[in-house]
Amino acid sequence: MAESKKKDLLADAKNFCDGLSNVFMLKKRDPQTRHLLEKAKLLIENLISENQRATSNVTSTPRGSRSAGGMGQLWVKLDELKRENEELRKHAGKPVDDRPSIPPKPSQGPGDVIIADLHKTKRENEALKAKLEKLETKIKEMDSVALSVQDEYKRAKVALETTQRSMETVLKDYRHMEDDLKLAKKESESLKQKLAKTMLPIGRTDNRLAENISEKCRPSNIAQLYNTLESQEWVDAKETLEEITDFEEEDIVQFLCACVMASFQSCKEVYNALKATIAELIRKPTLVVNDTLVGERNGKSKLPDDMTDIIGHQLRQHFDDIDSDVIVGMMCEKLTLEFTEFVQRHPHENKVVQKFMNRCAKVTWQMVIQHPPMWLSVDDHEFDDEKHKLWWSCDQAAANRIDFFVWPALYDYKRGNLLMKGCVFAS
Repeated sequence: MAESKKKDLLADAKNFCDGLSNVFMLKKRDPQTRHLLEKAKLLIENLISENQRATSNVTSTPRGSRSAGGMGQLWVKLDELKRENEELRKHAGKPVDDRPSIPPKPSQGPGDVIIADLHKTKRENEALKAKLEKLETKIKEMDSVALSVQDEYKRAKVALETTQRSMETVLKDYRHMEDDLKLAKKESESLKQKLAKTMLPIGRTDNRLAENISEKCRPSNIAQLYNTLESQEWVDAKETLEEITDFEEEDIVQFLCACVMASFQSCKEVYNALKATIAELIRKPTLVVNDTLVGERNGKSKLPDDMTDIIGHQLRQHFDDIDSDVIVGMMCEKLTLEFTEFVQRHPHENKVVQKFMNRCAKVTWQMVIQHPPMWLSVDDHEFDDEKHKLWWSCDQAAANRIDFFVWPALYDYKRGNLLMKGCVFAS
């Protein structure tokens, strides 16, 4: 009876060993499984060899009596779980053979190792399933975000196409406007040329409304000349008078300012005399043969407005032909009463001072022949920062009353718009 049991046990062991060999052939790519199969096969072969050599009864372990069929079912179950584990790992994006090879403990048998591996595989399987569910949820969220982004992209694309069409329309309109502007400029230039060629002005010309840019002699250009007169010829004349005379600086600057005003008054007299003479000639043409023609101005005659405009236009065309020496002579006569000592020394004979006086005559003549005439003023008595600038030696904080003008203020007409501030000495 004992021999029969031993033979059955040896047969079971051989069958189990053969089953392990078959499983080994199937699972040879898995390092952990290969290790377990090799260990189990070695143990069974050692047990068989010990039973063949031993003469005494060998006590078998409770687990050794398990049939090869029961162990095969465990191997099949383990194989299914591992395949499922591998599929989950593929879905999770992890490599299949990333688990470390853990050798079995020496005290455990092959069945215990297989059962432990089975439980471990189940746990990994559950963890991978949970991770897979999270990934699927995240993929769904990403899909919804992608759909919203696609919708937004479609809307943005439609808006961009609409904007491009609008921009093309605007560009076309802009090109049409450019063409219209060029055409308008050409028409404007042609009209300006026609107006410049017209000798008789249409209606009354008034520089308070608009300047005639075809005329060189116009208020804006005159203001620039007046500024240059102050910054160049006036400075040279002042320095020269300081060198050739022993007068104080205050007396010199007052004299130069008086020169400008005397030139302005003289030019007005010449212009008014010209208009009165022409008016008298029209009334009495035979006076042209009379040498006392200039004296025949009794104020009874006055030129019509349209004729005054024509004369002013012609004078502005030939403004540079004025004989400035005659006006300088008139200036000296006016200055004799107030600046007798200066005039007695004949400052106009000095080349620098003479240049200043002649420039004053030419610039103020251009002021007078405007319509209406421009205006120089030295009539203010109270300092006003908007109309006056202080002489360098004055105290800005204490400036109140104007003692004298160093340089007259320039207006586009009497009581009109200020073009240049007057320089004053104020205390």
